[in-house]
Amino acid sequence: MFNLVSSLPRIETVCMTIQRRFVLTLVLLFGLCTAYVQISAQQNPPAETYKPAIELLPDSVAGMVRIPNLPRFCEAWEKTSLGKLVEDEAMQPFIEAQRKRAKNYLEAFDNKVGVRPEDLYNIASGELVVSWLPFANDKRRPFALCVIADVRGRAEQAEVAIEKLDKDLKVAGWIRKDIEHQGQTVRIYNTEPKPGQLKVEQIVISLDETRLLAADRDLVVTDLLDTIAGDADGSPIIKVEEFQTILKKSSQAILEPVKKGGGTIAIEWFARPFQMARILKESLDVDRGNQVDIVKLLENQGFDAVKAAGGILALAGDKYQMLHRGSILAPPVTDKPSKYKLAARMLQFENAPLAPIPAWVHSDSASFSRINLRFEEIFWASETLLNEAFGDEIFQDIIEGIKEDEDGPQIDIAKNVLPNLDDQLILITDNTLPSELNSERMLIAIRVSDSKAIGTAISKAMEVEPDASIMDAVPGVDIWRVQRGGDDDDLDEDLFGDLDIGLGEDEIEESPPLLDHWAIAMIDKGANSEFPYLMFSNDPDMLVAAATRIRSGTITGLSDEPEIKAIVAALKELGCTTPAMERVVRTKLSFRAKYNLLREGKLKDSDSVLSSFYRRFLEDQEAETDESINATDLPPLSVIEKYLPSGGGFSETTEDGWSLTGFLLNQ
Repeated sequence: MFNLVSSLPRIETVCMTIQRRFVLTLVLLFGLCTAYVQISAQQNPPAETYKPAIELLPDSVAGMVRIPNLPRFCEAWEKTSLGKLVEDEAMQPFIEAQRKRAKNYLEAFDNKVGVRPEDLYNIASGELVVSWLPFANDKRRPFALCVIADVRGRAEQAEVAIEKLDKDLKVAGWIRKDIEHQGQTVRIYNTEPKPGQLKVEQIVISLDETRLLAADRDLVVTDLLDTIAGDADGSPIIKVEEFQTILKKSSQAILEPVKKGGGTIAIEWFARPFQMARILKESLDVDRGNQVDIVKLLENQGFDAVKAAGGILALAGDKYQMLHRGSILAPPVTDKPSKYKLAARMLQFENAPLAPIPAWVHSDSASFSRINLRFEEIFWASETLLNEAFGDEIFQDIIEGIKEDEDGPQIDIAKNVLPNLDDQLILITDNTLPSELNSERMLIAIRVSDSKAIGTAISKAMEVEPDASIMDAVPGVDIWRVQRGGDDDDLDEDLFGDLDIGLGEDEIEESPPLLDHWAIAMIDKGANSEFPYLMFSNDPDMLVAAATRIRSGTITGLSDEPEIKAIVAALKELGCTTPAMERVVRTKLSFRAKYNLLREGKLKDSDSVLSSFYRRFLEDQEAETDESINATDLPPLSVIEKYLPSGGGFSETTEDGWSLTGFLLNQ
């Protein structure tokens, strides 16, 4: 029997894991790139007519990252604590190892353009732009990667770099052919295709006194040269309304804090999410076999209403060493309050007045996030998504089964659960010392309007859960603990077996459980909590502590910490008055368990949701490429924690999408 109450927390953990993984991936890529930054700030290039890349790149661009002035970026980066961390003597053994690893990874990456990252850092005197272009009609290689670098004043260094590249490619067996196009010499390198190889590998480079153009497709470079010469028929990305809207909003949002507190506009970015998703899938050779195509599924379900996203990052301000302002563009596609169609109606995030952090949130917490969302609407909107994913009309059967099955919890979700969930979710994380495999902890608290109804539903669900038992820890509170212990406890078997949708045993691959143990409880209002909460945690002790604080009336907590007060003040200063989501994070605390386990080579085996996600989805891919990180050269956390600033962020729902703000404070 499908146990909805026990499965919902696992779905939440998957969502949070994806978010974490995305953020950590961005941080890793950013760190790998900045590991190469060793050049000093230089004078601006000579003033002359220069068309920036956004006036050259076509309107079909799927994604773009632009550094407006690389030397200024380097200078600003070195002023940030993360830049200082990279330069710290204690970090150098690890940094050197990662440089080598990054080079090997980039060289093995299918979308290489020939020019090495360290060359780009040395030859770019102004802007540096990396863009991804779709070629949907090319089934063998439906995208291209392009790099544009302003080399004014450094053309000689650029010439040296591409001559070295020329020698390296010839040694590696690449064949060079030069063509003339728009008065420019274009170098085209090809490899001899291997037997059965479908993709044609190519490196294309053009260099003059003004800019370097490099791509993995000759048509990209020749089209850019046509645009420079004024012979192009199409429109550039700068004239696209979506691009203009995103960059205008981001510029307006970041202008005042940068003007007031200084800083350098360091990075601009723009993406069309679904196009970029397809490019990433192709570039990373993601093959899901007969499994559901997630990108296509989301597109079919109306999520393609999300048209574009982008933002601007500033570095080295007086108050914010990093400040990002951006937005997601998703105009309504209906005149209904839900704004979107089908499962995309799940995108219901409500703005609400910024409230204090509840007093029951412990002062040892590493992060606190609060999201305002319509649970009931989100739940019902998921019907078409689930039905399409499984290729059958199963959603209503599941709901009826939960209600009617004599061996199940017999819960009326529509009547007794969903109407009694309020529109707010809180996520708290912390970790315990000494750092062990189960140190990472999280707690999810959903505000409820009828604690009695939700409490009854939990009891019914847990009474038919074979691994559940009540903890006698907090008087008057039933805290249910679930401890998995058998071979039949993995998520796939729980979910698909309980759904009973007719999948054969050989069609379900066994996978490790996302969580081996967790706890759930209905915590009524207490002396320092004006709301009742449905709480879930991957660590029963964390839930017990929260329940105890609510019942005992403890009045000091996370909000009283000076570090948190500074973050909240910054949120307000940046306009966080009615957020749909806000977040505060103490990086030192949030990072410590992961860092310690990473040094010991145990991070992948830890009990955190992130590690569980890694084991489930990524371990096999990394094993194939032999790209695991050797972190034994990392110094103790106490040596580098001075470089880990605290920060926060928030998002607001707008008429045509959502605004995004994130920051790291100066210490």
